[in-house]
Amino acid sequence: MPLLGNCCFFIDLKVGTKIIGSLKLIAAIINTIVLIGILLMLIVMGIGVDAAKETHRISATTSSSFDDDYENINEDLSQSDFELIQQNIGLVKAVLYVLLAMYTVLIITASMLIHGVRTNRRNLLLPYIVQEVISLLIFIGIAIAPLIAIGTFRIIVYFSLCVLGGIFIHIYFLLVVISQYQALGLIRMHEEMSMK
Repeated sequence: MPLLGNCCFFIDLKVGTKIIGSLKLIAAIINTIVLIGILLMLIVMGIGVDAAKETHRISATTSSSFDDDYENINEDLSQSDFELIQQNIGLVKAVLYVLLAMYTVLIITASMLIHGVRTNRRNLLLPYIVQEVISLLIFIGIAIAPLIAIGTFRIIVYFSLCVLGGIFIHIYFLLVVISQYQALGLIRMHEEMSMK
């Protein structure tokens, strides 16, 4: 017995699953393109930060030294700013690479979902279901990690609430696909029984 009878209360499960697959495919393609652009910008920014740090280091060693304490403090702060920027760019790049891999896999699994529903091939829905469960776990981690690492600042709480709202939508879509998977199993079982 399927978990849900319809998608969004009035759309047939098969049509709803095709719509979900199409929306996921379009979103995955757009997100992949955007993430590639952001990663390219971060790579260029990282090169720029390295060049600026090197220029700052060279100018600091060649300039005449003053006994002014304020200049020494300013120099120390700017050096630590460069290091902070470099550390965060590496962390952001790592997260973006994980998301890029996730969306690339989603392109494949959403295509399999659409084809599986169209051709009533139940096994083609399984890769999407597995990928969505893994994505949900990643997004739950993305929602909770800033709260643990940074604290409960208002912006972080709003971000986490938005991610959790998106997680509930993903769970509903996953339930629709699982229901379609179960419905295809019932159809296959009925066909096998009628052939005997």
